[in-house]
Amino acid sequence: MVFAKSRSVINLLRSRRSIRIFKPVEIPEEFVKLLVEVAERAPVYMQAYTFIWVKSEEKRTKLYEICGSSAVKNASIILLVCCDLKRVKKMLDMLGHRHVLSSDKHPVETVMSIFETALAVENIVIAAESLGLGSVIIDCPLLYAPTISEMFQLPRGVIPIALLCIGVRNESPPLRPRLPLEIVLHEDVYREASEEELRTFLEKLEKHMELENYVKKYTGKDMKFIDYIKAKTQLNKDVEKENETLSRFLRESFLKI
Repeated sequence: MVFAKSRSVINLLRSRRSIRIFKPVEIPEEFVKLLVEVAERAPVYMQAYTFIWVKSEEKRTKLYEICGSSAVKNASIILLVCCDLKRVKKMLDMLGHRHVLSSDKHPVETVMSIFETALAVENIVIAAESLGLGSVIIDCPLLYAPTISEMFQLPRGVIPIALLCIGVRNESPPLRPRLPLEIVLHEDVYREASEEELRTFLEKLEKHMELENYVKKYTGKDMKFIDYIKAKTQLNKDVEKENETLSRFLRESFLKI
């Protein structure tokens, strides 16, 4: 198996894009371990994360049925990304003091556990890119956290956040629009983006996604990208009910503000 030669880090990051279609290529186990080893070198607060390597075909099939993403079917590597406050609490319990996770509220630990989990995932994404591999992050484990937790026997305090799918690229999508720097980079004080700036960006995004045929390609739905986003983020009674169920699950799993 031949991987692309390493590129400069800056060029690698500037050219990165999510890959959802992979070639059916088996990746050696040592590469998976290397990727997670690299993840552990990300900046940490409590290292409150765990990765579960999904090797079972039965679990892959169930994940595909839940998530509906073809990436789950054809990725060479699937990692279930979890925040793991259970392990942190156990270690702090061993120290024999009254610690922050024994409290009903621990906002710093909650936010930082999510933040450092994301940093670890980003390290894996960058390392995969340097090896010539593609990747995509899928959010369905968080959306269906109770079901995913039962499937993977996750104890209280271990929260499924995302699937990280990795493999050899079988597509070469274009770079997709991002917000202009003047909207995300501020000097000294916060500057609120104007509706005109945001509208201009949304129009550019819609035009690009239409040319790419993004929604049809990845979901099979015949609709505009903006309508697709509206459908994904629409608040209705079903979504409110799902959000309350998820919020209760997260509170019971130590994610507390």
